[in-house]
Amino acid sequence: MNMQNMRDEELMLEYQKGTMNAMEEFLRRYKNPIYRFAFRLCANEAEAQDIAQETFLRLHEHRGQYRPVGKFSTWLFSIAHNIAISRFRKVNRFVLWPRKPDDPDESVEFESNAPSPSQTLERSDFENAIKKCIQDLPFLQKEALLLCGYESLDYKEIAKILNKSLGN
Repeated sequence: MNMQNMRDEELMLEYQKGTMNAMEEFLRRYKNPIYRFAFRLCANEAEAQDIAQETFLRLHEHRGQYRPVGKFSTWLFSIAHNIAISRFRKVNRFVLWPRKPDDPDESVEFESNAPSPSQTLERSDFENAIKKCIQDLPFLQKEALLLCGYESLDYKEIAKILNKSLGN
């Protein structure tokens, strides 16, 4: 059985039947996206690794509860989201919406031409500033931004993961 050609939902159904090799395929597909999502949320490698590891542990533990009614990736990112929220609440790093009215909103433009060395240095500084700004966002805003901008999930999937209405 070639698991690489299976859709996530089909692969999960196989995993539920006891095909243990399916976990290797899930790790191949989602280990990096889940880790990147967690790292961008907490900006801490060890914490991101713990969140990612716990996500796959929970996937295994709760495999019997999965129902193919939505996208598998939405279900998996929801698990990572819930783990992150639990951890952030424990260390009081969880911030609720909305942002403060005096928080700055800045437009960002990226050049498409090949950068010069000085532009590369300037861009590196700029990227570090953006990363810091993302880290300073309230938790739910940061999560929504990361899921949309970095993981390319649509608004409907993000709303399900964050357990919010589509309008929010």
